[in-house]
Amino acid sequence: MQMQRDAGFTLVELLLVVLIASVMATVAAGQYRTYLDRVGPERAARVVGTYISLTRSYAVQRRTPVSLVLDTTDRKAWIRTTSETLQTIDLGEGTDFRLATLAMSFPGDSLTFSSRGICRECGLTGTGNVTVAGENVGYLVTFNALGVWKMARQ
Repeated sequence: MQMQRDAGFTLVELLLVVLIASVMATVAAGQYRTYLDRVGPERAARVVGTYISLTRSYAVQRRTPVSLVLDTTDRKAWIRTTSETLQTIDLGEGTDFRLATLAMSFPGDSLTFSSRGICRECGLTGTGNVTVAGENVGYLVTFNALGVWKMARQ
């Protein structure tokens, strides 16, 4: 009489598959974290540049001064008129932007576009800068008095 072997996997085979899967998940999680640390500040710099352009657009459309306010401590941004908040974005903790630094190149916490779309804080040079940086990479968002911006890696 011939004995038949039961179909299925042994405990050793199952443990081996679980071990391989857990090693792969650990490696993937580390790579994903590195990816977010690299891409987060770049995305945040693009958002800040877009908000600069959007602030100017609101000022021209509404024919009233509109300000972009940056809270460099909590890493938040608001687009505001004197009477209302038009847009808000959180760039700080609890987001995937992963910022360590958000700073402006001129005094104060805001830049204001006049009803004609000209940045008041840009001064004689006609430009301003916002620094957006993560732990390992930083970007400089440079903009002119008309809200046209460009981004460069630091």
